[in-house]
Amino acid sequence: MRSTILTLVSVLFACSMHAQTEEENIVSRIFLPSLEIGFVDHGSEFLSPGVIVKTSIELRLRNNNDFFFRVNYDPYDSEYRFENIDGTSNVLSGKVLFTDILGGLGYRFGDSKFRCFLMVQPGIKLYNIPTASISDNTITIEQEGKSIFTTRTTVGFEYYFEKNAALTFDIFQSQVWEETDFWIERGGAWGFSVGVITALL
Repeated sequence: MRSTILTLVSVLFACSMHAQTEEENIVSRIFLPSLEIGFVDHGSEFLSPGVIVKTSIELRLRNNNDFFFRVNYDPYDSEYRFENIDGTSNVLSGKVLFTDILGGLGYRFGDSKFRCFLMVQPGIKLYNIPTASISDNTITIEQEGKSIFTTRTTVGFEYYFEKNAALTFDIFQSQVWEETDFWIERGGAWGFSVGVITALL
């Protein structure tokens, strides 16, 4: 009886340790960039370059030389300037806030210290567009909330100063696939960012 109880306790302990190991393995493959900040040029005659702050969560199949999935939530702003509003010589200018919500696949390769990755992410861009109406020589400006489909392609470089922590440098190109609002002639933008990426465990 005593040996049976000891055997049962041993099996339960082994199962518990295995489950804990599996949970740690999953958690160790979830990465959170704690800070990533950069520069973006919108490629639009109506928008000035701006500062972008990138936040994301990433799930890796393996730590290196394999596919991964990343979701981004990236706010950034820009100064806008419109001229000849409704056929007049008036100038409309101000600040606009953009938010990119993206999700997509990438592939990472390299060694224990230096790694590179390629990533493609479709998603939506949220923003406000100023609309002007003229009545009795008075211009009324209102902000209209909009969203538009966008994609981003990223090439990233990482230096791992620990097993699951790295300094990052990303170069990215974003594309808006509709000629509207700020993107009448060109829908492409480019930028870069630097930051730190670490695992949950």
